[in-house]
Amino acid sequence: MSRRKDGAVIVVYPVVPGLFEALKEALPDADIRNALRETSEITGDASEELFRKITASELSVMQEADILVLFSYTLLQVIHDLPKLKWVQIINTGPDHIRSNLRKDKPTPSYVITRNISKKIGRLMTEHVIGQVICHERSWHLLRENQLQRKYNQGKEVALYRNLSELTVGLLGLGPMALEMAASFKHFGSRVHGFSKRPKGPTDRSPLVDKFWHGDQLPSLLGEIDYIVAVLPSTPETKGLLGKDILKHAKKSPVLINVGRGDLISEGDLIKALDVGWISYAILDVFEKEPLPVESALWTHPKVVITPHLACYGTAENRVASTVECFCRNYPRYLEGKPLIGSFSWEAGY
Repeated sequence: MSRRKDGAVIVVYPVVPGLFEALKEALPDADIRNALRETSEITGDASEELFRKITASELSVMQEADILVLFSYTLLQVIHDLPKLKWVQIINTGPDHIRSNLRKDKPTPSYVITRNISKKIGRLMTEHVIGQVICHERSWHLLRENQLQRKYNQGKEVALYRNLSELTVGLLGLGPMALEMAASFKHFGSRVHGFSKRPKGPTDRSPLVDKFWHGDQLPSLLGEIDYIVAVLPSTPETKGLLGKDILKHAKKSPVLINVGRGDLISEGDLIKALDVGWISYAILDVFEKEPLPVESALWTHPKVVITPHLACYGTAENRVASTVECFCRNYPRYLEGKPLIGSFSWEAGY
């Protein structure tokens, strides 16, 4: 792609190793600058990468940017200090936490934020969900315990598992990631239901979804499904959506898998739903408070599986490729003044 005279200054804060180099290779004629001065990569765990504190020299580079590429958690540190900024491409999938952490005495930023909605990221989350369903249906956790006890047990609790084609899955949320899951569940023969807060028009209804539900139809949906798979962002409309006593409508005592946001249901409401049998199991990658406090009752609950918000983290290579894919799809649109794909809405919160 040839750089125009009005080409933008693109600044990358590449705490994911290789991101700066990959963007330079993909857009060799663009003005791309590296803001990460202190080190070329993060060598610790994911939380270090996400929450690394920027330095004054790095901020000075960012302040030259028309376009910025970085994690949304890093953006929060400098969100009101970027006078030239017009567009931010975030490396992660959801910037909804930005809205809730904005300073009340500052205006909402005027620049556009686009999310990482690459299929490469959606497939990571899909693999996590499909893997958890298979693991649960085939009782692999119990089989591991039997192995450690040297028990060769072929009892019905491990042998009489359901095939994925016998399952009805309800997806809460119908964004790009949910539709990636729908495609995989359909491949295995599952029946897929989809829920959105507002009705989907005929042109918005994916053929991957067998039945659509919206708004106050949630109780009826819950009565028909074997798995509740939550892929919702955190918004005022979704907070507590599965709370109070709504799960009493889940007639088949389904399994809840939450890979969206933890405030969909409070810990107290979740434990109540498990203990009274409205749901049979909870497989959780997200929580009301993260990291999950050590005193949380979820850690030791016999019907809970916990993963530490890693469902679609993946390798640096995947994150780099997905970010470059999203950026390069939007960059010509930015130069031409067209709406950007995957834009975050301050009003909706996702």
